Amino acid sequence: MIFVTVGTQKFQMNRLMKQIETLAAMMPEEEFVIQYGHCTYIPKNCKTFMFMDRPQFEECIDKCRVLISHGGVGTIMAGLRKRKPVIVVPRLHKYGEHVDDHQIEAAHALKHNKCLLICMNIEYLKFMVDNIDNYEFKPYIEPERKVEDIVIHCIEDNSSYSKKHSLNGLSGLWSKNDKLIKKSASTHNGLF
Repeated sequence: MIFVTVGTQKFQMNRLMKQIETLAAMMPEEEFVIQYGHCTYIPKNCKTFMFMDRPQFEECIDKCRVLISHGGVGTIMAGLRKRKPVIVVPRLHKYGEHVDDHQIEAAHALKHNKCLLICMNIEYLKFMVDNIDNYEFKPYIEPERKVEDIVIHCIEDNSSYSKKHSLNGLSGLWSKNDKLIKKSASTHNGLF
């Protein structure tokens, strides 16, 4: 089953819905489950839901063989944590799908670790789905320390958290990711 989700933002993402309808027609043996949100175009030959509750959403993530998602970080992380192949189709401002293009940046941050694929040209989506088993996805590894943890610790210590600790925590996070980014960027770009 291929699960396609565009989240709950109050913007359409009709170009993805139209492409999914085309894919479903070309892949009649495949089940497509679509969470279409505020799209005004609803693909035919697919099981469609405007919205899903959390258990239904998680069941679709569990059962899917491929997750095709908008660039919402929550949805991407749900797929990565379940070690699902994730293809991100970021919402783009030029198509009226969001107020800006921040979803591209979020997806690129994870692409460098070879955790997912990004589909910037919707015409390549079928190629990506057809070849998903040939791509070697790396499991997403949660950072040891998150920036939020450092900020909370600083607040709890009444801003007395030493400069040494805060900078070490952040630089440790950056240096690990820089090494991963440089290594994976040199071996595979993951962008279509």
